[in-house]
Amino acid sequence: MEAALLYLLKANVVLALFAAAYYGLLRRLTFFGLNRVYLLVALVFAAVYPALPVPALLPAVALPALPITVLGATGAGSETAHLEASPFLNWQLLVLGTYALGAGLLLLRLLGQLLSLAWVRRHTQPVVVLGQPVRRLAGEGGPFSFGSDIYLSDSTLADTQHLAAALRHEQAHVRQGHTLDVLVAQIATALAWLNPAAWLLRRAVLDNLEYLADHAALQTGLDRRAYQYSLLHQQPGGVPAPALAFHFSFLTLKNRITMLNQPASTPGQLGRYLLAAPLVIALALGYTGTYAQAPATIVLDGPPAKGPIPIYYIDGKRIEPLTTAPLAGLNPDDIRSINVLKGEQAQQFDPVASKRGLIFITTRAGAATPEVIAFNNRVDSIAPIYTSEPAEVNAIAPKGLAYITKNYPSARVIAVTKYTRVSNSGVQYRVQLAEGKRPFYVFLTPQGDFLTEERH
Repeated sequence: MEAALLYLLKANVVLALFAAAYYGLLRRLTFFGLNRVYLLVALVFAAVYPALPVPALLPAVALPALPITVLGATGAGSETAHLEASPFLNWQLLVLGTYALGAGLLLLRLLGQLLSLAWVRRHTQPVVVLGQPVRRLAGEGGPFSFGSDIYLSDSTLADTQHLAAALRHEQAHVRQGHTLDVLVAQIATALAWLNPAAWLLRRAVLDNLEYLADHAALQTGLDRRAYQYSLLHQQPGGVPAPALAFHFSFLTLKNRITMLNQPASTPGQLGRYLLAAPLVIALALGYTGTYAQAPATIVLDGPPAKGPIPIYYIDGKRIEPLTTAPLAGLNPDDIRSINVLKGEQAQQFDPVASKRGLIFITTRAGAATPEVIAFNNRVDSIAPIYTSEPAEVNAIAPKGLAYITKNYPSARVIAVTKYTRVSNSGVQYRVQLAEGKRPFYVFLTPQGDFLTEERH
């Protein structure tokens, strides 16, 4: 879940960077082909780069510490540390659910638009106009194109004075394959719907494609003034899914006429691309590499420990002197259990460890090896080792639920974690409760008997 949120964060940040660079440096340039490449790279790169392993371009920043909860094994004072279980309902799940719901609705809307266009195509008649195969659409409305099809309404066909200009504009859309850009922009907007930069980039893609088609139409020999005059006489609308079709629109008409009269950008202005795209990509890769290389740290719940550094064992091997290398190479998802001994318990295991404490880390890969099993049995004889996994509320026996209801009538259940003892597979349940804003824990046997209560 955290990985999905981090992916979304990175993708949306880079979309914002690309949008800022485009609107700040490139929007008014007449290098429409380069702008098309830039915008497509922006949308594709934002979707791909968070998942790529990249080197850090900036100093690594430590990730948040991985919390470990100290569990009282039987209420007798022994203490064992475990990875903290995430609550079933939390803000991360809520954010992801909301985000996915919005993306799903927009993707369904896109599917509906595609189906609408398919319906329109079925109800059109193929004809040839000025040597170009088109599809005749009954009624009024402006010309538009999608895929390899050009759609001309009866009103457009009747306007013979401006028909050639409209047809050449739509031919440019089809010839240059602009539908692909539109679909990429629509999908990107749906997947990043919460980010205003995604909508700005979508608008930029659609506008730039119109500029490209206008420029290509003029290259066929049309008079610039007459072409602009034809734009003013085109009718908007007439398309069930206008967001997916190229058509004349009053919303973009002003910008299109402005760009038609914009002086051609000079070769010296190409340097803006050398500033915009590499800068954005470097910032994105640096941001990703910073977090990709940052090792997760493992600490105990509560304030930072003071005093001597504890002695670490990883899969039964003592790490002494302690360096960051063994811990930096550990992925929290690969850890099966963590056990902590201190005071008299640490002294029982190692006489010189009474003041330093001991931390035993067992990985999932090493847990089944004979050497690690024998080592953990030795540790377990001093303080029980438990593994943890999330559990449903219905895993608690009715007796346990009755105990909670009776003794904590104003508390609500936040999460349930099942702890299994490594040596004998003994099970106990930790129930996370909350009264007000402060959580606390109640430990129960599988039969629902009360073991202990833990408050921080």
